[in-house]
Amino acid sequence: MARKARNNPRQKRSKSCGCKPCTEEYRPGEKPTRKDCTGPWQARYRDPAGKQRAKQFSGKGAKSKAEAFLDKTRDQVRSGSFVDLDRGQITLDEWHAKWRRAQRIGDNTRETADSVWINHVHPHFGGWRLQSISSMDVEEWVADRVRVVGAATIEKAFRMLDRMMTSALRDRRIAHNPCDGVRLPKAQAKHPDDMLPPTYDQLAQIRACTPEHFHDMLVVAEETGLRWGELVGLRLCNVDLEGHRVQVRETIIQVHGKPVRKPYPKSDAGSRTVPLSDRAAQAIKRHLERCPAMASRTAPASGMHKEELVFRGAGGGVLGRSNFWRVWIVATEEAGVSRKTTNPVTGRVERWPHLHDIRHAFASRLHANGVPEADAQKVLGHERGAKITWLYTHASANSVDRVRSALDGGGLRVVAS
Repeated sequence: MARKARNNPRQKRSKSCGCKPCTEEYRPGEKPTRKDCTGPWQARYRDPAGKQRAKQFSGKGAKSKAEAFLDKTRDQVRSGSFVDLDRGQITLDEWHAKWRRAQRIGDNTRETADSVWINHVHPHFGGWRLQSISSMDVEEWVADRVRVVGAATIEKAFRMLDRMMTSALRDRRIAHNPCDGVRLPKAQAKHPDDMLPPTYDQLAQIRACTPEHFHDMLVVAEETGLRWGELVGLRLCNVDLEGHRVQVRETIIQVHGKPVRKPYPKSDAGSRTVPLSDRAAQAIKRHLERCPAMASRTAPASGMHKEELVFRGAGGGVLGRSNFWRVWIVATEEAGVSRKTTNPVTGRVERWPHLHDIRHAFASRLHANGVPEADAQKVLGHERGAKITWLYTHASANSVDRVRSALDGGGLRVVAS
């Protein structure tokens, strides 16, 4: 083992100092102008990897500061709590490039993450050094951006920044995470009536205003609660009309604006068998008579094979969410079902209903008909059963009338106080 240096910390020579040693080194032959040296004190230490590092201290009390730094650093290296502040001098842009490569996420999730980074995190913090980002900086950023993009979007951006800084903390680049303790703004509360899914009568009105080519597809959506990617990714080989069921084995996602075939749905629970009602089975049969599909079974890795898809666009191509969204908006407005509200924070116009609200309506229908939560969870493809209750089920639209009728008709007993 190497011997411990006796001259640590040590004083370094300085050009600006006029003491004898400094004058002899930098201005040989000149007469010293002062007795005491004003050069900086250098503290040398080895990091956890064994690499020798050094840090200099200048000004009044420099030697004491260097000694205190050495004591603290040696304790941190021994205890495993050492943080290399020099490594935290890289910019967030540089750290994001390293952090992104280490993320094990799906293609569609990565595309969403890239969008959040490009549009919200990078423009503000991209050029900042990791060590220079403070909690107040994050607080101000959240407060400024929420007025532009809303609470839901700024939460995504904040979560990304928080994960990046947490990784930097684990990598010993920063001493603390500036996102810790930052409180996110709450989303604007919505009236309970605005959270109700569309009724099946409203869905029928919307369906009547869409091109006939999409009618049967919307019926199947109403009767199965399939997600959009599962619906347009449904292949004939996974449809059992005699057994009145479909197998959800894959989905279609959008990556950089192009449809991509994905072998597994949203989660492990997404791979499931969904029953077909008589109405749904008849809708599939009608659609296949007009637009036949091939029953061959190909692997997702082999490509799209759009000829196997049950539901395709009018031109025979894969249905894109954004393209059908335009059809949906027109239909909801023509049906008189569309509702627009202005977000009081961002000023943006928000529309109701969405395509995904068909799934909400289906879940509420299961709940209203007494389907056990575990069974609804299995059919909808959720890993957590409680989600059915707090997200997808809603009070019936006539709940207010039923309560009033109970009150007027004496259905509720009044207890004297």
